[in-house]
Amino acid sequence: MTALCIRICGDELEANSAVSDVFWDLWRNASQYDPERGTLRCYLMTMARSRSLDRFRSATNRKKRLANYLESNAEQQIGGAYHESPEHQPIQAEESQEVQSALERLPILQRQTLILAFFDGLSHSEVSERMGLPLGSVKTHIRTGLLKLRHLLAALRESREYK
Repeated sequence: MTALCIRICGDELEANSAVSDVFWDLWRNASQYDPERGTLRCYLMTMARSRSLDRFRSATNRKKRLANYLESNAEQQIGGAYHESPEHQPIQAEESQEVQSALERLPILQRQTLILAFFDGLSHSEVSERMGLPLGSVKTHIRTGLLKLRHLLAALRESREYK
């Protein structure tokens, strides 16, 4: 099981944490194992694969966010950042207000999943755990919310162009 986790995570420390998570989950939720659906070994390997992928994706997202943060800080120090220049601050404030307004028009579940996923940086599985919803439902709420948000923002910008 550890070898599978190392292969997926690419990092022994993350892999060991994934294996630990698997055994803690097994300890807490032993009743979820159904021997009629497969062997214990297959059940544990499936759990290990899932936890390893979650950790890999989470680590990848953290690295991307850090790289973006460092890149934007480098631009700010050079003075070339779009969002920090004084002539663009009113535009950024207006766009931020439009996004906030559009988010408030979404149904509560779609709004919450979008905020957790995109503003708090949680993975879909982390959003699922935090909200106590099935993963498929979280993905559906995020997708539907993004589509509605796109439509609302397009309508807001279109109405602004005609003024």
